[in-house]
Amino acid sequence: MSVATFYTISSAGYFPGTVALLNSLRLTGNAGELVVLDRGLLPDQRARLEPHARVVDLPAGAEGHPTLTKPFPRLFEPRGVVVLVDSDMIVARSLDDLVRRASEGKILLFADHRSHRRRWFAEWAEAFELRAPLRRQTYLNAGFVVFDADQWSQLLERFWDVCRLIPPAKVFAEFDQPFWAGDQDALNALLQSEFPEDAIEVLPDHGEAYPDDLLRVEIADSESLASTLDGQPVTILHYSLGPKAWNPRAWARVRDDAYIRLMPRLLFEEDCVLRLDRREVPLWLRPGRMPRLTLTGLDRWHGAARSAVWAMPEPVRRRAIAARAALFTWLTKG
Repeated sequence: MSVATFYTISSAGYFPGTVALLNSLRLTGNAGELVVLDRGLLPDQRARLEPHARVVDLPAGAEGHPTLTKPFPRLFEPRGVVVLVDSDMIVARSLDDLVRRASEGKILLFADHRSHRRRWFAEWAEAFELRAPLRRQTYLNAGFVVFDADQWSQLLERFWDVCRLIPPAKVFAEFDQPFWAGDQDALNALLQSEFPEDAIEVLPDHGEAYPDDLLRVEIADSESLASTLDGQPVTILHYSLGPKAWNPRAWARVRDDAYIRLMPRLLFEEDCVLRLDRREVPLWLRPGRMPRLTLTGLDRWHGAARSAVWAMPEPVRRRAIAARAALFTWLTKG
């Protein structure tokens, strides 16, 4: 059985998420090496990670927008099965079956959020200097990608080259533009042109729980992290968008969902390979009665606000949702 190597990117602001990811891998029996690209970790954070992961730096001249360095494993000559995994993800089960399918030649990803699955731009062909005709396929999420680097040696190389063609100022600037999603747009363009369609395996929808699914995720066993969505096993709990759960400004979005409920277990319990100090995360991610009451209060407030928004007439509701999105963008950047 092949053993995968896991690759993620971290910074000072993402450190709690990276620790949760590390601990979730180990608690679910995913024992492959974790390689962490340091894009701004504090010295103390890096020192705490290094006994449990290989922490690396970009070579001089390879710096750029953080999201455009997703293909960084290319710089370290990876062998065997590679798993690209974002630091805002919790792995909820063994990935042995996915590693096996990757070793058999499949490139495995989840579809992106339901609202984005038709994203496609004819401009990608020229802008990304694609070497094969561009076809239409389901738009996929680049936060979790499993493939064999020996069989698909050109994937990381082309992914890196294409990301370098994206103007950093265009990333997350305008949603209806072809570079808004940065590395994700680059990867989708490549997979829809230079790689055979039958090599790409789109994993089942229930396997990746996005933020609007997380309230429906049931934690079957908090010790093993086993969880289900609509009765089906979950592979990844993905706290996408921002602000992230560990950001003090996340009060504006936190709900009593599966990701939030698992975070105290992944950050503080004794069987975790790396544990945090309680002061490193906001109150709602800490264990104990008062944090639980705080989370319950925030959840009820946000639930009531959401119900009020959906009771509004359609034009007013659209404006309210747009204002909420603008607030989250501001809180994430602040």
